[in-house]
Amino acid sequence: MAGVVAKQLKQKRAFASPEQEVLLGLRLAAARLVEPWGVFLKTTAGLTNSQYNALRILRGSHPTRLTCSDIGQRMIARDPDVTRVVDRLTARGLVERTRSSRDRRVVEVGITETGLALLHDLDVHALRMPRALLGHLGPTRLRHLRALLEAVIADMGTFP
Repeated sequence: MAGVVAKQLKQKRAFASPEQEVLLGLRLAAARLVEPWGVFLKTTAGLTNSQYNALRILRGSHPTRLTCSDIGQRMIARDPDVTRVVDRLTARGLVERTRSSRDRRVVEVGITETGLALLHDLDVHALRMPRALLGHLGPTRLRHLRALLEAVIADMGTFP
């Protein structure tokens, strides 16, 4: 009998390995969890997930400013073009760029009051969303899932 991952992917044949099935299951779950939040951000605030993530990173470091490289290193989903994300946020007045006082070659990015206000408005939804999507698991299964995810992240192999 096919599992949920195979059914969702309409897979007829067995997976090549348990690792393949779990990896595809993780990718499927992540995509299905991120999608409704992405739609909400787009329709409510005109933001992408990457833009929202960058704003959250900048709020977390506020009032300290960060370089685009620093922002990129802290992103959950690595965006290869953080500069473009920052460009779009700058155009909306949500962040601002300044030259470093220590090294004029370095551009630092900080969140504006407008950006802070937008995040404040989104916070109630950001707090409600995980419970809406994962609350059905209950506390025990959430603890088990957290432990498994921590093990995956902490001891992940490398490829290639």
